[in-house]
Amino acid sequence: MPTLTREAIELPASPAAAASPRERYLLGCVLALTALVYSPALRFAFVLDDSWQLVSNQLIQSWRFVPGYFAGHVWQHLGAGVPANYYRPLNFLWFRINDALFGLAPAGWHAAAVLLHVLVTFLAYQVARRVTGRPLVAATTALVFGIHPMRHEVVGWISGTTESFWSVFFFAAFLAYLQWREKKNAIWMIGSCALYAVALFSKESAILLPLVVLAHTWLYDTRTATAAPAAPSRLWEAAKPAMAFLPVAAAYLLVRQSVLHGFSHPKVAVPWSTLLLSLPSVALFYVRQWLLPDGMSAFYAVSLQPRFTAAHVLLPLLLLVLAALALGLWLIRGKLSSREVAFSVAWMVAGLLPAFDLGVFPEGNIVHDRYFYLPSFGAALLVALALDKLSQDVPLFGFPRRWLVATAALVAFLSYATANATKYWVSSYAVFDHASLFAPQDPILRNDFSITLVLLGHESYERGDWLAAEGFFQRAQQINPAAADNYLQLGMVDMHTGRPKQAEANLRAGIELRPDVPMYHFVLGIALAQQNNCAAARAEFAEVLALNPDFTAARKEMDDCQLAAPSDPPRASTKRMASRSDTSGRSGSSGATAPVDAKLR
Repeated sequence: MPTLTREAIELPASPAAAASPRERYLLGCVLALTALVYSPALRFAFVLDDSWQLVSNQLIQSWRFVPGYFAGHVWQHLGAGVPANYYRPLNFLWFRINDALFGLAPAGWHAAAVLLHVLVTFLAYQVARRVTGRPLVAATTALVFGIHPMRHEVVGWISGTTESFWSVFFFAAFLAYLQWREKKNAIWMIGSCALYAVALFSKESAILLPLVVLAHTWLYDTRTATAAPAAPSRLWEAAKPAMAFLPVAAAYLLVRQSVLHGFSHPKVAVPWSTLLLSLPSVALFYVRQWLLPDGMSAFYAVSLQPRFTAAHVLLPLLLLVLAALALGLWLIRGKLSSREVAFSVAWMVAGLLPAFDLGVFPEGNIVHDRYFYLPSFGAALLVALALDKLSQDVPLFGFPRRWLVATAALVAFLSYATANATKYWVSSYAVFDHASLFAPQDPILRNDFSITLVLLGHESYERGDWLAAEGFFQRAQQINPAAADNYLQLGMVDMHTGRPKQAEANLRAGIELRPDVPMYHFVLGIALAQQNNCAAARAEFAEVLALNPDFTAARKEMDDCQLAAPSDPPRASTKRMASRSDTSGRSGSSGATAPVDAKLR
């Protein structure tokens, strides 16, 4: 293995110095490890939003729809009534490219997601290298950024690639700005503004790039750093480069306003008092997830705080203050570069600001690990700066010994945590089943998990696996007891397994919730007929006809039950019921035994 000397690792001639072969080798190892850690995602399926955002979205299945991406919002294919908060035409185009390359083969989409994350990790290295001028710090930054388990949503979930996609252009725009600072060539600033526009049309969070540029100029411009800290002239000089991006931002906002008919459409009204009281717990969530990544999920039980409480407001605030004080004390002792630390914090804060607009998120769904994707570059740089203090040591395998031991231990821990966090994205069922441990009362989770269980139950029902179908339907009923459909599905399974009395109980429970659905009364009539209770069965068939006179199957079953002798076995059966249910007057039937299931959705 090549030996990385102190000069090659820590003391380049300048931040923009050409990379040595040893440095390229180190970067290659970091990128390879990043790809390896997330390679299990290649066997994952389409999950969660993928089903209607990618699989069933006709707009990404043909190039002729591409111009329409710029005239509508992300969910335009679902209808005009869907809230329009997300204007991301270029992210839509990214999905179109994937569909053209891979069709409905999820392995290809996941491979693209992994490669996209590796690309962002490479760009993170380049930014850290340019900002610090130290290849070892840059490599550590990229390593922590690349393999941290908080990327589980972005890499394991295809729809989550929105974060990595826009981050590519955000990093690239910032690198072009850094090149402009060094070369003073206007073409680099023009390129930076163009990349900024691409990032904006990929996701609205990119709007804050000028704030990051302002912070960098304030901290690193030697012309302003020697002036009085609060001097208006220094602020003006630092703001000049950032102002170059403002026309691009203004043009984007005008287009967004025109397409969405407003900048934003909040899902919930969040008073300022609630917002301020909620910020400590939200901020602490991201700090905790980064420092203690032992429990990752697609959903978390973090909610808005309308009132002051010690547990959800005071305690998180105190912990955040203590963390800030600890960082400040370390700076005072001269352990870290104050300028680099300040830039890291500025990057984190600026990147997280959109995540603090809590009104645009569904109630009870205000935090996600993916929102910390780009902001975590600053956190990764802080970790790298801390580990860099261990680099003043004798070499071991070409690296400083203490640094190597500490980094190896960190890599082992993060790799294990990442493998554990990512594996749940293998299927929608696994995602919801795992998430239910973290946010069992989340309304979105409960609703979507219930739907997923019902779909799995239908698949088992079609295969004739009654035991598996019953298990899925029972759990769906436990999660969402107000869903009448679940009782119908359980009743169908009961009838197939020779339990008509239990079927009757489930069907009556469903009818109590939805007495106006003809199919529920029809199936109950079949169950009663199986018990030779023709009088009650005929009453249910009569109710079906009262609700839907065109339900001819119900009239036939009524006649059959009337003609049957009391000692005769009932002529109705679940198989006959399934085959005749096509005449119920409801749309969506398919298959031999699934028509009832299909008609319920």
